Amino acid sequence: MLELPRQMLLPVRGWLARYATGIGLFLVGFFVRYFSDHVFPPGFPFLTFFPAVIVATLLAGRGPGIVCAILSGLAAWYWFMAPLHTFTLDAQTATALGFFAVVTAFDIYLIDALVSRQRQLEENEQRMTRMAETQRLLFMELQHRVANNLASIAAMLRLKRRQILASPESAPDLLDRAEARIEMMGRVHRQLYAPSAQEIPVADHIRKAVEQTRDLAAARQVRVNLHIAPARLETNRLLTLILLISELLTNSFKHAFADQSDPVVTLTLEHIDPLRLRLTVADNGCGLPDETKPSPKDGLGQMIIRGFVAQLGGTMTSQSLPASDAGGLSTVIEFAES
Repeated sequence: MLELPRQMLLPVRGWLARYATGIGLFLVGFFVRYFSDHVFPPGFPFLTFFPAVIVATLLAGRGPGIVCAILSGLAAWYWFMAPLHTFTLDAQTATALGFFAVVTAFDIYLIDALVSRQRQLEENEQRMTRMAETQRLLFMELQHRVANNLASIAAMLRLKRRQILASPESAPDLLDRAEARIEMMGRVHRQLYAPSAQEIPVADHIRKAVEQTRDLAAARQVRVNLHIAPARLETNRLLTLILLISELLTNSFKHAFADQSDPVVTLTLEHIDPLRLRLTVADNGCGLPDETKPSPKDGLGQMIIRGFVAQLGGTMTSQSLPASDAGGLSTVIEFAES
């Protein structure tokens, strides 16, 4: 089908202006036909009305085009078809009016279809432009995040190297944890930067990340209860939140349940107010060995957690839970939603 120039795509807007345009073009066609009647041979009553209907439909739309066609047919019948100045209907007049009706109806339908197609093309073009801009921003964000994560990995490996030099027998465990962290980063990157990721709720992203963390930590025996309120987080902040959750869960899986027969971790994400969120990760394990210091064995994990909290611009508190509440450790992090 023919593609219309954009400046011809229904330039007349508004109900009153559109129908005024249709009536105005009918009047133009009528007066041109009326004052030029002496130059036209007999038998051309609709000559100036056809372009009036076409232009009215093109500029103002289907409705004004139909109004212009009806007024044009009536005017041609009364003023330019014998007997003049009457609405007498005979076979010849009916045939002429029928021909005019069929031609103008076809013109209106064709132009309306062209305009509709042009509108769809423009909408598709705008949608593709928005998608391209979104992909560009996601790519730039991904580059930035990859660079940051590579720097984090490099810093983590330097710390691991120091720990291995200080305690060579701990090398296998330290390298296993480093490998698990790097693999988790890769999984979360693939999950959040997939083309369909923008349509997936935050709660579903977190659930998937929790399952991946359990798999990497070989902690399928640990029951994880999730209570996640609806939230809106940009991809960059959501990535940081998921990596933070993964690190908190990994600490619980690895260090909290040495003698626990029914290990449970409860993860809650809730709104404090319309602009802030609270993340709580609580387990029923052994709690902190010291109420004021993290375990030296998990010093790197605590450093990574504090780094993620800082990236979110949040605050963190950790405390052991009383035995009456099943014991364990509770970590609470508060941060802005955007």
